[in-house]
Amino acid sequence: MGIALALRALARLLHRAVAPGEIVFAQGEKPRLAAEPSLAVAAGGTLREVHRASRTAGPDFSIAHAGPWVACAAVAHGRVGLDVELGTEVRIADWVVREAALKATGEGLRALGDVRELEWGPRDLCWRGERWHLRRLDLFPGASACVLTSRAPATVEVRAVTLAELLPP
Repeated sequence: MGIALALRALARLLHRAVAPGEIVFAQGEKPRLAAEPSLAVAAGGTLREVHRASRTAGPDFSIAHAGPWVACAAVAHGRVGLDVELGTEVRIADWVVREAALKATGEGLRALGDVRELEWGPRDLCWRGERWHLRRLDLFPGASACVLTSRAPATVEVRAVTLAELLPP
């Protein structure tokens, strides 16, 4: 369901249909559109630097799951990370910010130790010399959610999509 949401969100951003085959799942990398430039680590830097460079111009997306819920965030330019978890306790609300950061950078759980001491304000976060724009989301009752973007979003649109809308006959 996450990929179907990503395809739908990307289609809205790009104003064209996006086929499932356009999404690339390379080992050790965040899923991306095939049309994005693929940079080789050997050609110039660490995986983090390569990922950062490849995400600055084109669209990006992030998928999150929590219980029966699936969510997707997409941006036309820059990088994005999204997390949603069941529960509203402070530790869960804090965790979604950290996981959104891991997803936004594309490093995933490899960098878990680096986000344990992460600090943020109500609308932004600084990590590894980069400023990130933070938005907590109210997706559904009993959940904590956060979206982190490398560029300030003009709007954040939250929409519920039925399964029938997502997977038409």
